[in-house]
Amino acid sequence: MKWVTRRHVHVDRIASPWLIKKFIDPEAEFKFIPWPATELKPEDGIPIDIPGVELGHHNNKCTFETLIKKYNLLDKDPVLEDMAIIIHGADVAEDMAKIPEAAGLEVISGGMIWISKDDHDALEKGFLLYDALFANLKVRQLRKKHQSQLEKMSRNEVIEFLRKQLKNQSRE
Repeated sequence: MKWVTRRHVHVDRIASPWLIKKFIDPEAEFKFIPWPATELKPEDGIPIDIPGVELGHHNNKCTFETLIKKYNLLDKDPVLEDMAIIIHGADVAEDMAKIPEAAGLEVISGGMIWISKDDHDALEKGFLLYDALFANLKVRQLRKKHQSQLEKMSRNEVIEFLRKQLKNQSRE
């Protein structure tokens, strides 16, 4: 499917395409339009993170959160809830101070456009950032689940154990 959003990607406009590619539409194609100078047309694709569209900001929720709800993605992976909290904080300025990781994510995501040749390149680079965030949140979950086991292991054993667990989860 084709998806369309505003040019000059930032937190939510990197995170939402990441979510779409990973959990909704692995073959997704993204189009970036100048906004508000462009009139949306159906052939542009499914609009995301554009003011006034279904898959955008609503009721103090960012687009990432809207997509999770619309496609019932917490059923696929509950770690997305933790990720959504951080992305919300990084994207919604008045909530940034409430989430410790939010300011860092906002700064790094905001820098993607400046080190990229265009929005597509920024997505490609940004997807690595969101892959890392997702993996780190999965590891947090695994550390809680296997805490008593991990306490008996050396640092190297912990790292290998957690890598194996992550690999096993990605196959499921």
